[in-house]
Amino acid sequence: MKRALALLLALIMAFGLLAGCGSKPADGGQDAAPDAAADWDGTITIVQSSDIIGWDPCASADVNTKNCMKNLLNRTFETDENLKAIPIMVESFEQLDDLNWTFTLKEGIKFFDGTPCTANDVKFSVMRARETSSSGKSLYGPIEEFNVVDDRTFTIKTANVYNSLPTALSNTSGAVLSQAWVEKADAGECTWEDVMKNGATGRYYLGEHVIGDHVTLIANENYFDYDTDGAKNKELIFKVIPEATTRTIMVQTGEADVNVNFDTVAMAECQADPNVQVIQHESSRIDLLILNTASEAFADKRVRQAVAFAVNREDCLSVGAEGYGAVCYSSLSPSTEGYVDNPAGYKYDVEKAKALMAEAGVTSLDVKAAVKTDAEERIMQVVQANLKEIGINLTFNRVDNTVLTELMANNEYDMCMNAYAHYQDPELFYGRYLGTTGIGANNYAHYQSAEADAAIAAAATTDAAVRQASLEKLCTIICEDVPWVGLYTEELYCLARAGVKGVNMNLETTYWYHTICY
Repeated sequence: MKRALALLLALIMAFGLLAGCGSKPADGGQDAAPDAAADWDGTITIVQSSDIIGWDPCASADVNTKNCMKNLLNRTFETDENLKAIPIMVESFEQLDDLNWTFTLKEGIKFFDGTPCTANDVKFSVMRARETSSSGKSLYGPIEEFNVVDDRTFTIKTANVYNSLPTALSNTSGAVLSQAWVEKADAGECTWEDVMKNGATGRYYLGEHVIGDHVTLIANENYFDYDTDGAKNKELIFKVIPEATTRTIMVQTGEADVNVNFDTVAMAECQADPNVQVIQHESSRIDLLILNTASEAFADKRVRQAVAFAVNREDCLSVGAEGYGAVCYSSLSPSTEGYVDNPAGYKYDVEKAKALMAEAGVTSLDVKAAVKTDAEERIMQVVQANLKEIGINLTFNRVDNTVLTELMANNEYDMCMNAYAHYQDPELFYGRYLGTTGIGANNYAHYQSAEADAAIAAAATTDAAVRQASLEKLCTIICEDVPWVGLYTEELYCLARAGVKGVNMNLETTYWYHTICY
């Protein structure tokens, strides 16, 4: 159970050397051009589909927001390409027994305003996340005691076995911020942009933010690990480009360096283009329909099950990801512990779907859905045609990703589309996405199940057999209750200019933008 300090230091060194190693060009991708760096000025322009929702790490779980924020904010741990925890601010840590942990911070960590970052700031940040963030409520809920020993040392006691605690501490909601600056923001004495410019410890400072257009981050040459793990570029510019085709063209023409929300509809064209490279990584991501169980339309489980039988997943995969992936009939990713392959026996079966609708006493139903991207629009058109066959009249609207959480929390839609990359351990995401603590935030389905809650609680044990059985039960319950209709799993792709290196991807998304360079 003990972690040797020497091993930790080796891991950290490896972390610094991994830039560009976690991802590979997709089949047909072009090799980097040897002279691409000749006139590079140190700026990396990244195009993404949505703007930054806000700067409080406890207030948003949007992927594009998190990926920008991670460059400004440090967590005690980060994750590698397989979502395993790697210490960043932590010099050493030790799991003393099933419940007790001790951590020591590195020396010399300072906030942007020059004040030291201490264990008190870590405690404040993590416990604030537990109280105010839907992610934090789930991830840090098991913390029973958080004690500060001295400026660099703190201990944590959990209420139950929680071997994934370091991974939980890598979540953006637990980013370490200056208690003094956060309290100023909470009191209305400064803005959250002021907090980002003064009360963080990351690899970049916050520069200009023009809402709806771009965010600029400037490399922090005073970063505490700058020589071994600092930014390899001078600044990052995040451009907000909602249209998928425009993002692709901007990389092809050199107006942008990386497209982190690449639409595979352009795959063949980009694989044949010597000016760009398509970068690929395996994924734990599952694309799915989220059915709002609090809406009248989907309150009856049999209607939700009818949807699961009525949808043609092969067609969804074809139009949504150009066939790059595999259909999925479970509600959780195959990479998740306790995954059960289609325990409810779903398949494309219109007659079975009609029978379930009749059993529920529903002959006609009007539902309203929300989508966020071009790919989701294409998928929802397939779903719309499928559901019409069983008497469900579906209309859908394109909404901005920044407002989806509020819209679903307010029950303004019966259904939406989303995609989640799952940690291996369901304990790290179940509460946020499907538990009571996530209602009003990331639990768009408004799903509540005492039986599922009991299964996840029972999995908090060192008994491997009990844990496996509990997690398999959890997967089965969710699949049969159908708050989510799994559609397909997909590989992850992003698009970069030829010559760009250091683009890293993990099982969820692109990450480590500080490594991107020519």
